Amino acid sequence: MGTIELHFRGPFSFLNKSNSLFECEYARSKGIYLWTIKSNFGYLIHYIGETGNFAKRHREHLINLLGLNYGIFDVPQAREGRQVVIWRGLWRLKSSFPIEDLLRVYQEKASQVIEYINSLDVFFAELNVDLNIRRHIEGSIGWNLRNNYPDFKVLYPDDNHIGAKPGKMKKKLVITSHEKILGLDPEIEL
Repeated sequence: MGTIELHFRGPFSFLNKSNSLFECEYARSKGIYLWTIKSNFGYLIHYIGETGNFAKRHREHLINLLGLNYGIFDVPQAREGRQVVIWRGLWRLKSSFPIEDLLRVYQEKASQVIEYINSLDVFFAELNVDLNIRRHIEGSIGWNLRNNYPDFKVLYPDDNHIGAKPGKMKKKLVITSHEKILGLDPEIEL
């Protein structure tokens, strides 16, 4: 059985110049990233992604966050380990006029959106492998979190798309980080 190693570095930030994900040494790197929110007991995973270019992908994410296409959590509640959604996200809205909803809510939510973006601590593990392998690893981490850590997946929405299930590659994923990321096992079967 082969081994793939991931070391998550960070946390990086959207807004903090001193640890900006847009200016870090991995800005143009391929890999796996984790959006986390720091709680009183460690970093809770909020989103798991893969990318061929760390900064470029996060520019796309930032546009979607600022455009309210993505859902937004109440930050003080998230830091307490509770998922309280203040905006579901345009992609989730099923109303026939979601733009009207967006325009009505945008002004009310603007400061909460900035607070939410500022609360995201992003970890990145460089991984120069094929896109399908990155997606499989992304999915394996997501399935492991969802299936094995019900208490730690509280900020990881059930409707987050998760790719390939673990166990198909006959490899072992070895994960390290200098920070305590809750629900992230040191080893996962791929």
